[in-house]
Amino acid sequence: MAEKRDFLDDIIDISQDFQAIRNPLADIANTLAAKPGEVPVWNPADYKERPRAATPSCTSCKSRDASTCTRCVDVCPKGAVHVDDGAIEIDDTCIKCGLCVSVCPSEAYHTREINTVKLYDRIAGAAASHETAYVTCTRALGRLPRENEVVLPCVGAVPSETWFALMTRFPNIAVYLPLGICDRCRTTTGEQTYCDMISRAETWAGFGLDLVVDEAALTCEVRRSWQRKEFVENIMKSGERLVSRTNPVLTAAKRVRGLLDAHKRQMDQVQHTLDRAVGVTNAKNRRRVLTDRRKQVMGALQKHPELAGNIDLYQPVCDMGLCTLCGRCEDVCPVRCIQISEDGRWSVEPEFCVQCGACEHVCPTGAVEYEFSDAEELVLPDEEEKDRREREAESKAELERLKEQGRSQVLKGLDMLERLGGSLADDEG
Repeated sequence: MAEKRDFLDDIIDISQDFQAIRNPLADIANTLAAKPGEVPVWNPADYKERPRAATPSCTSCKSRDASTCTRCVDVCPKGAVHVDDGAIEIDDTCIKCGLCVSVCPSEAYHTREINTVKLYDRIAGAAASHETAYVTCTRALGRLPRENEVVLPCVGAVPSETWFALMTRFPNIAVYLPLGICDRCRTTTGEQTYCDMISRAETWAGFGLDLVVDEAALTCEVRRSWQRKEFVENIMKSGERLVSRTNPVLTAAKRVRGLLDAHKRQMDQVQHTLDRAVGVTNAKNRRRVLTDRRKQVMGALQKHPELAGNIDLYQPVCDMGLCTLCGRCEDVCPVRCIQISEDGRWSVEPEFCVQCGACEHVCPTGAVEYEFSDAEELVLPDEEEKDRREREAESKAELERLKEQGRSQVLKGLDMLERLGGSLADDEG
């Protein structure tokens, strides 16, 4: 539904038209004046990077059994990933699609740009400032992206958890992929991967992502509410710019940065709250690992706890009648959410569990298996909200006290006036 326009919107349009009329050849002049090496050109390789592997986080490396988890090996379209004898090797046939990064449950693969935090920031930044943010791939776009177009080596590089966190905050995200584009792509496993990732996130969020297949349908319109706020802030800071010579173009970028910083603080708060609830380390002084993806899911659930019922959460349970307390499950857990105490008690912290299946795989007696769990365990108490409510309750109580005190003073005053009136009447009599 279109946003209602008012006088401020007309002023914004007039100011933009005036800027264009005053300097109609600005873009051409800037291009001609720029040095050849500074003019951006379309190069798909700029959006691709070979991933790096962190073997301590890999369950197959920890167990020294390549069959413990094979997701990265299975998804690689070129068979470039090899896990053997406690090490990960990525050979030269890697086409830098990023799929191994998205499917690894323990986040054992890393690149500078294709990681959970960066993906969220890039897509959220585009969605916050524009009417629609488009996520696409190098093959589909084939040109320099606009401000609201996020180009990836493959759309399958975005994990379900990141999609879910984005969808709960920004309903204006779409995927741009022309029909048949994946049929001719050498990333042969990409289509199935992004279908699985997105469909899972859609189930969790309770609604679907838009899909755009025609490039003519792509738009690059700034959100009206965002534009209005930027226009008003520019007017209010005009005097400051005259003194400090700041660039007004940076205003929107600073606001996006502020929004992303607020999200980072929320993720840090999730970690802090969980550390206080269950402890930073387990009984054997091993630090538990809360993955960035789990932080994103838990952060989204803090704002939308009603969605917990949509999430397919599973956690390992142990049949103590079969368990020999060998500790294999504890040793192989990449996030250290399983622990066996000195008195032989087996326990798991479900908030940290990434459902990798390693504990179940390595158990020699079959004592460990996964069971469905209530995702409401991921909804942590919001300490800031709790503090805010307590402050509100205290303020309300103080206000009531002051009201009662004022009412008492008024009654005392009226009583004094009444007695004074009676005394005057007696004197006149």
